[in-house]
Amino acid sequence: MSEFDPDLAADDAALDVGIGDDILAVDDNAANLVAIESALAPLGRRLVTASSGLEALAKLLDQDFAVILLDVQMPGMSGIETARMIRARERNRGTPIVFVTGMSWHDQAIDDAYEAGGFDFLVKPIRAEVLRAKIRVYLQLQERTRALKLKADELRESQRQLHDHELREQRKRFEAEVFETKLRQLDETQRERHDFVEILGHELRNPLQTLQVAFDLFVQGSQTEADRHIAHIVERRFAHVTRIVNDLLDVTRIATGQFELLREPVNFGDVVRRAVEDISAIVATRQLVLSFDVVGDADPVVTGDAMRLHQAISNMIDHAAMHTDAGGHIHVTLRVDPGEVVVRVADDGHGIPPELLPRVFDMFVRGRVGADGYGGLGLGLTFVKRLIELHDGAVLARSPGRGKGSVVEVRLPLAPEDIDLGTVQSSARPTYPMNALARPTESSES
Repeated sequence: MSEFDPDLAADDAALDVGIGDDILAVDDNAANLVAIESALAPLGRRLVTASSGLEALAKLLDQDFAVILLDVQMPGMSGIETARMIRARERNRGTPIVFVTGMSWHDQAIDDAYEAGGFDFLVKPIRAEVLRAKIRVYLQLQERTRALKLKADELRESQRQLHDHELREQRKRFEAEVFETKLRQLDETQRERHDFVEILGHELRNPLQTLQVAFDLFVQGSQTEADRHIAHIVERRFAHVTRIVNDLLDVTRIATGQFELLREPVNFGDVVRRAVEDISAIVATRQLVLSFDVVGDADPVVTGDAMRLHQAISNMIDHAAMHTDAGGHIHVTLRVDPGEVVVRVADDGHGIPPELLPRVFDMFVRGRVGADGYGGLGLGLTFVKRLIELHDGAVLARSPGRGKGSVVEVRLPLAPEDIDLGTVQSSARPTYPMNALARPTESSES
């Protein structure tokens, strides 16, 4: 394929045969101009007239012409002198000039006329058919030249577009190769990291199990108030470390596709109530106020894994408790919207800084240390997001800013309306009746 060459555009001027549409007739005799106008009328082109060479040059400053009819013998500036002046302009070098004369031509006059840039000449009196035939030839030549130039422009544009397309395709292929290489490297890095995390989690679980046995023996033998106080502190720290290890392993399994869900109809109201009850003791030890409201249907049904959904809701509440100082409030709301159920956990704690909010669900992203002095690995909300997405749900977080509290909201699709409520699992996973924490209301909190 020949490459696009923009320098070829400079040669187009040589192909132009009159770049205007009108015809210019120059003659100092008004009668001749009338005769010319009458002869050329059938050609359908407008005739512009001038009575002198100077006037003709002035007309050329205003517009371009397809053909110029030029009388040789004119007072002041002759036709040949006028032609030389016309040809001196770059723009008019290709415009056909037809000389008209009333005298007999001789060799020198013919040489001068062609040297001045004439294309043809006619001798007066001019026959209308001859004049019309000659001018028609130049007009047809102009139209064909324009058509040829248009085709050349289209070909050149097509070549340019093809050339640009080939460059874009080459760039895309190169970028795709680079992207695939980086993706392979990233996959390998991710796989190595996940393998390391899983090995680390399993290595930590073994000593934790041993510590659990030792701790149980210590609790059984504890007699004094000091022993019970120490046991209480160790139990909290032990539960916290155990949760970190479990979250670490679960997040890794989700990322590597090794995490399986037991999908079945679930009474989501029971799940949320159980999570609130289970976490309430921990919240109480942190001297926080926990409240729970139900708006609308208290027993919405979703399809999913009840145990894993319980983990997600518990992590949401625990995250709020971890980042709320003593005396703060945590408010859990369960409501049913059209086609979905919403759980909202709001607190008046530390809040989320604006720069951290877009990444709050990413792994190992942490704000400040928790209210109790230990903030975990930043996996809690990551685990929530991935668990909920595995249930075809969505999670979002909002915060007015640092020190102004935060809201984490989970949305899950309701199970189909034609589901048999008798199949909803409540025996294997016992239902949890509403207690003092659950206060049904009529409207949701903003």
